Amino acid sequence: MKRNPCYLSLNRHQTYYFRIVIPVLIRPLVNGKREIRRSLKTDSRKLALKRARQHAVRFESAFDRVLRMIGRDEYEPSEEDMELFEELTKISGEPHQFGAWADSTEPSKASPLLSDNELEERQRRQEVGRLLTGAYHRPVPSEHKTLAQQLLDLSRPYQPTELRALLPRLRDQLVLQSFSSPNAVDTQKSVQSFDPSMAGWTLYDVWQHQLARDMADTSSRKGQANHGGTREERERRARVMTVLTQHKPVIQLSKHDWMAAYDAARNMKRDANVSVGSNPTPLGDLLTDDPEQLTGHERVNALITSMKQIQEHARFLDLTLVRADDLLIKPVEERKNARSRKGIAFSSDDVEAIFSGYIYQGPIPTGRTKAYPFWFWLPLVGYFTGARTNEIAQLDVADIRDIEGHPCFDFCADAPKASEAKRIKTNEARQVPVHPRLVELGFLEFVGCQRQANQKKLFGDGLTYLAPRNGDTEHNKEGWAKTVGKFFNEKAKGYLVTIGVHVPNDGKSIYSFRHTLETNLRHARRDGKPVDQSIIDAITGHAPETTASKNYDTGATTQQKLDALLHQPIPTAIANLTSYQSNFVARFGDTLTKSIAAHRKKYPRTA
Repeated sequence: MKRNPCYLSLNRHQTYYFRIVIPVLIRPLVNGKREIRRSLKTDSRKLALKRARQHAVRFESAFDRVLRMIGRDEYEPSEEDMELFEELTKISGEPHQFGAWADSTEPSKASPLLSDNELEERQRRQEVGRLLTGAYHRPVPSEHKTLAQQLLDLSRPYQPTELRALLPRLRDQLVLQSFSSPNAVDTQKSVQSFDPSMAGWTLYDVWQHQLARDMADTSSRKGQANHGGTREERERRARVMTVLTQHKPVIQLSKHDWMAAYDAARNMKRDANVSVGSNPTPLGDLLTDDPEQLTGHERVNALITSMKQIQEHARFLDLTLVRADDLLIKPVEERKNARSRKGIAFSSDDVEAIFSGYIYQGPIPTGRTKAYPFWFWLPLVGYFTGARTNEIAQLDVADIRDIEGHPCFDFCADAPKASEAKRIKTNEARQVPVHPRLVELGFLEFVGCQRQANQKKLFGDGLTYLAPRNGDTEHNKEGWAKTVGKFFNEKAKGYLVTIGVHVPNDGKSIYSFRHTLETNLRHARRDGKPVDQSIIDAITGHAPETTASKNYDTGATTQQKLDALLHQPIPTAIANLTSYQSNFVARFGDTLTKSIAAHRKKYPRTA
């Protein structure tokens, strides 16, 4: 019978055990223990040998690494070394003195006995312990206990799952502060050079100071100071910022106060009215926990960006030493709810009202100092093509061309990295015939004028390109549509609002023309008209769903698409229009001419 290896033994119950002697130099680290024993949980010699060899390799490797750590002061242990060392330090059978920063028991065993708050607290302390010692279950040295407590306090506003990335930054900030002068630790005490007259200034006052400086700057275009719409939006944001900081003077805002304001911005209620001054809005009136009532992520991110700018201006005025870069501010993730996912078609009354408004007929409202061709054409093109707003707004003059003997819109994308690139959702480029009613209203003549003027963009007069914030042009959802949406949909004075078609959050917008065409053509199909759904999808650019449609169908012809579009009803208001020249150019006159000239001078885009 073969003898068992020295590390394999059999107890009286015929169960095999693994045994290995701990080197003498390592024994002080494990409370003097001389050997390690592990049950192999089997009475099979063959299986026991296999398991014992695995234990032998692991512990001999651990011994080698620990001896290397002991014998070489310059040796920098890896995380794997620390884990192996932990394996050794756990074998003594006696728990470590982990202090307040770790727990020697296994989480799976302790978790049923702990409340949610206790579990979260243990996670926080373990993450702090891991940062300062390199492992979860290692005691924090006494000289680091103060730092550990500071890290724990500063990280309270964050979730335990965020601490792995957060704590190193907090530690670096605390260490840098410790090298500064004693006054630098207390941020607000170190602010000594501000103008005493600004001692009571809130963020709203700081914004007003910034606005006045911009207006006085003759060397720039003045930004918010020179654009009423931008100034109005910035003024609204300044009021919101002031409420988020609870109307405190900026000089009194600590780093914690700034962080709390940025965090509160994530929970802003949409369309909340905020005021400052004699009747200030309390912070609670601005916030909500209802996901359906939250402000959209884009508006929140825009507010946070503006708040960083105002904070930087406050630093310029020596009202604070806290920088936005000192805070942990994450972009607000995309929010999708019932409001953002759904849209509705315009009713027949809505359509009549849109094409009977001041753009097309009747008196022009006072105060309108600008006018652009896209006002007239974009709703009409949307109604007769069902194209997405950005697809229409981004059209080049060259995108209007003859296909199979018919003038067509060529909705196509540019190369992803191209300057001010056109983008098509789902990359479904398509050609849609120009409806005969558009031709009657002078659309092709308008295209000819733009071509003769060497303009690159068909509706570029009055529109600007909004570059993506993250530089990802390929997935830019705004592009050319931002200015369009603002003019037609804006809550206070958008065209659809002023004519009574749209109120905030009713699901209607300029994009609703897409729903309208889809609905009308489906109604025609339901009424027995020869309008196949595949032709409707070819017009609107919905990606085919079946394998046959994707890989084998060559698609609807231009004539088939045109025949389908002829089933789109022509409202009375559109039927009553005479032409672009008489219904728009003649009515807006010099205002239109001057607006186009000024825009082309500021944003020259020639073919």
